[in-house]
Amino acid sequence: MKVPLKKTLSFYFNSLWLPAVVFLVLLAVFTALAVLTTILAINWQTIIIIGDLLLICLGVAFAGILSASIWNLIRKRWVKGAMNFVMLPVCGIVAFVALFLTMFVSMLGPSEDGFANNLTIPEDINIAEPTEEIPAAPGAPEDAFQAELLNTLELDGNYDTSITADISSLVTLHQKNPDILRRYLATSPSWRVFEDERGIFSKKGTFATRRWMIGSKWRYHLHGYYTKHDIDIWSEAGIEDFQSRFTIGFSGIPWARRNRYTTRLQVGDTTEVYLSKGNGMHESHCVITANDLVVEIFEQSEAMERRLTKTAINYIFQEFQSLAENPNWTTIKELIPPGSIRNGEPSFELQNSFQPGIYDSEIWLNPGESGMVHLKAFEVTKETILSEYELKDYSNEWIGWSDNSEELFLSNTHFTIFEGDWGKPYAARFEVWFVPDSGEAERKLMEKVFRIEGWQR
Repeated sequence: MKVPLKKTLSFYFNSLWLPAVVFLVLLAVFTALAVLTTILAINWQTIIIIGDLLLICLGVAFAGILSASIWNLIRKRWVKGAMNFVMLPVCGIVAFVALFLTMFVSMLGPSEDGFANNLTIPEDINIAEPTEEIPAAPGAPEDAFQAELLNTLELDGNYDTSITADISSLVTLHQKNPDILRRYLATSPSWRVFEDERGIFSKKGTFATRRWMIGSKWRYHLHGYYTKHDIDIWSEAGIEDFQSRFTIGFSGIPWARRNRYTTRLQVGDTTEVYLSKGNGMHESHCVITANDLVVEIFEQSEAMERRLTKTAINYIFQEFQSLAENPNWTTIKELIPPGSIRNGEPSFELQNSFQPGIYDSEIWLNPGESGMVHLKAFEVTKETILSEYELKDYSNEWIGWSDNSEELFLSNTHFTIFEGDWGKPYAARFEVWFVPDSGEAERKLMEKVFRIEGWQR
């Protein structure tokens, strides 16, 4: 096996044309795949994975052209080295044109997939309607974290960009009582604990992102970002422009893939934060690490001073201080916001979002043990599974639990159903599944049929 590989590599690096041809062939395959999937409105997970692999291969192939050029120049094969080097910008230009073509086709391609064209809605089953979208409004008093951040925005900011990464109470709790910490986060509706894939070759990470109240409802916005428009869209409350996200990672990796402007700190560090520009505001992304624990704070605001970042760190320190001192279920129930645990029968509702096909879920249940819930959806007449991979990614959440079956805990997320078009409703059965942390087989907890539409790009 070593001899053919050595000969192949030798032929590749000694060639005048092969490195560039390999790149261009891969580019042609990637472009053709992207154009065809756009024209045919294909959204298969396998195609997405193949596209990601082709992108990685393209990067390796482009690096191969540079490597071949350096290799030939070192060996004093000037013509081959120069030709390989010239092919670098040529291939770069071709790649730019191919990317532009792909984007152009995506804009001109069909916006409808025709999924619901021949579907009928059965008349012999109970079908629920999603409720209306929740209007933008500041959160109720139960969301003390939001209130603290909004109060901070009312203060005049200065030019001090320094922060102190004091999350010691969270670190102590994570190190000494990780199960209590996870149960607290799963129980409180102010946190969404979920699993997320950080790239096709990297491990899955477990994260907890802060959830805000919109009016009287806890609502998880896409990826946990909240802005002024979520709570004061018409500027009636006079809230300053901002965007914020707070996430805890438990797998040693941050949730967001950031650039050179990310500020990285260890627990207890004091440093000036790197600032860039985003949405016309000062933007920062701070990552605080303590072994496998990672805390991220994203902020966009008018002042250079990181008011939201400082307030969030201080609030989190106080939030976990009492639990670190008394790590038990009694303390958890004392610390969670009022109304976090309901009594009654399990329930499942959908709310419309800003476009048809995009929904918010609100599930109240008690699985009786620690574990993760997630959604599955099926078109009812043909049992076609809907947005299988995307729905699990966006709906999975570790939920609260107790031995009292009448106590109910919240799971809420924001997701998209891609099958179907606007104005063409059909019936979909949503199932709530539970994956126990004990390793037992997953089981279905509840189901409900809704009249929905698919998202039309």
